[in-house]
Amino acid sequence: MTGFLTSARRAWLGNAATAVLLFLSFPPLGHPFLGFIALVPAALAAASRPDWRDWRRSAFACSWSLWVGLLIWLRHVHPPLGPLGLVLLTAWCALFPCTWLMLLRWILPACGDAGLPARLLAMLGLAGGWALLEWTRSVALTGFGWLPLAASQTGNPVMLSVCAWAGPFGLSAALVLLNLGLARWTIRLADLRKAGPAPAGPAGWLSRLTPELYLGLVPVGLAFLTFVSAGALGAAWEDKDEVRVGVVQTDFNPYLKWDSARLGENVELVRKLTLVAAGPGEADVVLWPEAALPLSLEEPSYVRLLKETAGVARATLVIGAIERRGAGYANSVVAVSADGITPAYAKRHLVPFGEYVPLADFLPLRKVVPIAEDCVRGEGPTLLPVTTAKGRTFAIGPLVCYEDVFPALARDHALAGADVLAVVTNDAWYGREAGAHQHAAHSALIAAATGLPVMRCGNAGWSGTIDQLGRSYPLTSGEERTIYFRGGMRAAQIWLPKRPEPTFWVRHGEWAPGLGGLFLAATYVWRRRRGRA
Repeated sequence: MTGFLTSARRAWLGNAATAVLLFLSFPPLGHPFLGFIALVPAALAAASRPDWRDWRRSAFACSWSLWVGLLIWLRHVHPPLGPLGLVLLTAWCALFPCTWLMLLRWILPACGDAGLPARLLAMLGLAGGWALLEWTRSVALTGFGWLPLAASQTGNPVMLSVCAWAGPFGLSAALVLLNLGLARWTIRLADLRKAGPAPAGPAGWLSRLTPELYLGLVPVGLAFLTFVSAGALGAAWEDKDEVRVGVVQTDFNPYLKWDSARLGENVELVRKLTLVAAGPGEADVVLWPEAALPLSLEEPSYVRLLKETAGVARATLVIGAIERRGAGYANSVVAVSADGITPAYAKRHLVPFGEYVPLADFLPLRKVVPIAEDCVRGEGPTLLPVTTAKGRTFAIGPLVCYEDVFPALARDHALAGADVLAVVTNDAWYGREAGAHQHAAHSALIAAATGLPVMRCGNAGWSGTIDQLGRSYPLTSGEERTIYFRGGMRAAQIWLPKRPEPTFWVRHGEWAPGLGGLFLAATYVWRRRRGRA
């Protein structure tokens, strides 16, 4: 068996198994438990000291294959951007897990005969390095924070409760720490087996202890205590209000929606679905998706239609809208009642090559990118005040499209005083595959991190509500109970306390990647010194 597991085979099998487990840990196929063990095969392979050349090749190839599998739905986006993005964007994303795997190969083998403090430092350094790399990916080159490891825990509110303290990147670090602890425990058991029978008595019992495993279990224990206390706190709310949410999922073709010949038909459909979702009078808020109709808020007839629809529905409409701003337009969200329209929130994190063309003044990129006019970036968080049928006025913090992928934007709304977050998006670009499910996982992360419930509406894809603990309640339809449908429906209600308390993460921000970077720097110094010795 030893002859079969050559250096190359150990490297490729370990990294490939980790890539497969990571793929299976994310929605829609994934199970949160797989996030606990996904990195163990790579860690065991790295600890066996495979050849560096074999490790480099397998680390990048498996990382790239992982991201191609996760983002395969990009091929549906407007050609040639989608297929080109599938190649370039996945290669860019692969650099980050590949970098971490290189650190793993360099650091973990040195822990074999190191002292306990050094081994624990190495675990913290590797976990912190993962968080730092994820944060870097979310900000570098305008940022693409899609699917941090924390997203594997969608459906596991116990682990999601870590986000309230450390944010999504902190939860990712906690999962890495647990994976490394399990790997070190496995290595420890193998070493004991080779050493023969353990001595009797306390000495034998102590020889089986693996402190790295207990370090990895600490965040799990703290997550459980946090979840229990958060659930008890929610149950103890004596002063809370119910918000009834309706959702209009139009399922428009993202290209044909802009066809002027279909405008009248589309307007009538949206109005009809709104009345179905509202009751009328049975919903406080009715959500429309991103840029629901190809009409500008500067058109008086459109504004009159919105007010009349809100009046008949006896609900406030929170809609994705187009708004002229200067020489361009803004991808905005407004709240509309029978009495008027609130000031608009404009999308702040724009999609490069989707809503604007980078370096268009210097390179002839508009010849290949179908964007004649750039979207105008919003300047800051704008809250939308809404009043329920019972007279409770609360503030909505809106996010447009993939803005929920960037936790800092949700944190801005929470700091500004939002009581609830609303995500309006158009996932029809992704086809009817994994893209919409993956996208929705980020809304669960920001709900758990901010402690604010989320209302969510997609043109085609995941619509529904998410509570303060990150528990999701999607709307489905048809015999297959699919998230892809056309209709107006009422989602699960959300509950708002009178005075929502900001979470530790909202108050202190992204401290986890910073602290992780310090642990990684200390680990680097230790490893260099050990290498010289």
